[in-house]
Amino acid sequence: MRKRVKGFIVGPIVIGLICVAVGFVGGAGCMWYYMSTHQGGLGEAEDAGIPDEMAVSETHTPDEELTEPPTTEPVTENLSYIKVIVSGNDYVYKGEVFRLQEILAIIRTNPGLPVRISDDGASLRAYDSLIDALDEMGAEYVESSTS
Repeated sequence: MRKRVKGFIVGPIVIGLICVAVGFVGGAGCMWYYMSTHQGGLGEAEDAGIPDEMAVSETHTPDEELTEPPTTEPVTENLSYIKVIVSGNDYVYKGEVFRLQEILAIIRTNPGLPVRISDDGASLRAYDSLIDALDEMGAEYVESSTS
């Protein structure tokens, strides 16, 4: 028995809506495929380069001294630290799980290196225990919101 809603048969309406949704998803998929295979719609690959008027020529004479302007940003690539991730009740260092005393021993063997602490769903007790122990040791640490 077919269900009627105010004089309409529900089946054809539902099938029509499904066809529209499938057509929309299919059209979006076809558009994505076309754009990804045709360099974003820019034409052939040789046309997708930088126009000659936009190209910058970098020619220097041998006597010309090339120097970079001094940067005001700190260089972070040479900084070293001990990264500890607190996850639940566990302490993760270099992908391995340790207990608190083991983490503290690792920190003691690397004096002078700051500790970067990341919270990955840490329990409050585990996180606070690590902070308290680092404060007791006098170790420098930075609390990071990302891991």
